[in-house]
Amino acid sequence: MDTLRALENIPGFKVATVQANIRNWEKPRRDLALIVADAPASAAGMFTQNQVAAAPVKMDKKHLKASDGIARAILVNAGVANACTGREGKRIAVKNVEQIADKLKCPPEQVLVASTGVIGRQLPTEKMANGINQAFKDLGKAKPGDFAKAIMTTDIKPKEASLVLDSEDGIILSGACKGSGMIAPNMATMLAFILTNAAVSPKALKAALKETADATFNMVSIDGDTSTNDSLFIMASGMTDAPAIDKPSGKRYDKFLAGLYEVSMSLSRQIAADGEGATKLVKVRVVNAKKHKDAVAAARTIAESPLVKTAMFGNDPNWGRIMMALGRSAAQVEEDKVSVSLCGRRMFSQGAPVLFDAAELSGLMKAKEIELEVDLGLGKGEALMLTCDFSYEYVKINADYTT
Repeated sequence: MDTLRALENIPGFKVATVQANIRNWEKPRRDLALIVADAPASAAGMFTQNQVAAAPVKMDKKHLKASDGIARAILVNAGVANACTGREGKRIAVKNVEQIADKLKCPPEQVLVASTGVIGRQLPTEKMANGINQAFKDLGKAKPGDFAKAIMTTDIKPKEASLVLDSEDGIILSGACKGSGMIAPNMATMLAFILTNAAVSPKALKAALKETADATFNMVSIDGDTSTNDSLFIMASGMTDAPAIDKPSGKRYDKFLAGLYEVSMSLSRQIAADGEGATKLVKVRVVNAKKHKDAVAAARTIAESPLVKTAMFGNDPNWGRIMMALGRSAAQVEEDKVSVSLCGRRMFSQGAPVLFDAAELSGLMKAKEIELEVDLGLGKGEALMLTCDFSYEYVKINADYTT
């Protein structure tokens, strides 16, 4: 990623990352990050729809509503999720927010928080307080890539994406996220943060975020499990001479939306490719469905099928598993109109098997990125779901997660 476009270098924001030792990591690492806007910035967020939601999620929803979409800071920690932690978890989150608000001389509702890690453990109060103090001392010192690394848990790779939306106006969009397991977003993704220096109203920012998330982050699944902590944030500093985007319509809004989609799709692909134990990115594309919702339902069910995902890992072109998953989805399906292709090779056509070279196709499936396409032959609905295969390593990682 171009370091000049990195999240750490977006005009109007300062970033810090510190080693707070929130969890007993195997190797010492930075595990707390802070984003601070130089002035009140437009902000929007999307959060998990899991009924068991972490304390930060509950707080952020209230803060964004109370502040009318204005924020000054986002605090992020890795290692402890602060989920299912009762009154104590809420107290710690409130205390962290108040500490930051006091330093910024801003209302507490302009401070957002996010946590990721083990569910059911309390955040270490003193370590969090010390980490926040150190973060303020280090504001603006973070190097490109530091933020993405600080928020990782089981991720193998840091995940970042950015682009220059308008070279004349100097508008930049830059994002970083984390996510590798417990991912089947029903809002956005595990934790994702996007910063821009564009001038966008809270209303327009919220609309753009929702529309983009529905087509990108909401179309990612690693294992079918929706986290307790899923949070997606965007902040716009307005540090540009370009005209402001005040409403969710018009050419400038459409251009901003297209840029946000590009950054979000890149981050989504990186999450799917870095799924726990994954050996390949699998794109599940459904076309010609009766309606869009049918395409989404079919793509999601196929992408989340353990039998399909293990077949992808074993390079086994077993189209019967794909048809099984399709048939149990909520999509309207007429078997005699269905066709299935994998890596560009047709295996099933309009309700009947097709002869294909299984050995050749198995070889093609060894690629780091493969595409599975299902044609329902019923309409014009389309959807693309991003997922990965299930390997032996996935079981190992999750079997030993807390022990």
